[in-house]
Amino acid sequence: MGILSLVRLLVKYVKPADLIVFLIAVFIGYYVASFLPEGAWANYAFILIAYHLFLTWLVIDADHETGISLPIGSTLLTHAACLVLIISFGAGSRHIPFFTFVRAGVVMLAIFERDWLFRGNTQKKVIKKKVPATAAVNAIPVHVAIAEATAEDNEAWIRHLAQPNRATRKPGVTVKDEYEQWLVARIGSRHAAASSKSPA
Repeated sequence: MGILSLVRLLVKYVKPADLIVFLIAVFIGYYVASFLPEGAWANYAFILIAYHLFLTWLVIDADHETGISLPIGSTLLTHAACLVLIISFGAGSRHIPFFTFVRAGVVMLAIFERDWLFRGNTQKKVIKKKVPATAAVNAIPVHVAIAEATAEDNEAWIRHLAQPNRATRKPGVTVKDEYEQWLVARIGSRHAAASSKSPA
């Protein structure tokens, strides 16, 4: 795998603007670390400065429509856990071959942290149920429909259940929910019929 293949792989998973900011953050971290004596402190300074600069850019550039997936306390705890992880890489400078290159790659863990923080609500999209116009007009509260239900309604419900292809039956809907929808529609149509017959 050559350098060109690595660049193609990075561009595939990272936006070009993020890659440019990553290189700038690595350069600034390297520049600041060059003022410190060679050793652990220079490694920590490089990793922490480059990581936080890159993470700041990623958070600013993140898709904020999804929102932060964790409460603020958990967000801080997640960030602290990521810091422990990247600092442990800094402590292993004597044991990791080609550490100068590896420490720049450690900064890429900021992408993982950003995704962890902003991925939460993407799967929690609110599904709006389509209500037919007639049902919206005739809609009454469920507790009112249950209170007004009669024995005839119960018999009609049993006949309704015997039908093989019920219109109100949808995947994932419980029988109780189906009953409530059916009963609200039935009582609502009864109310609508009674109000249309009454003189104005």
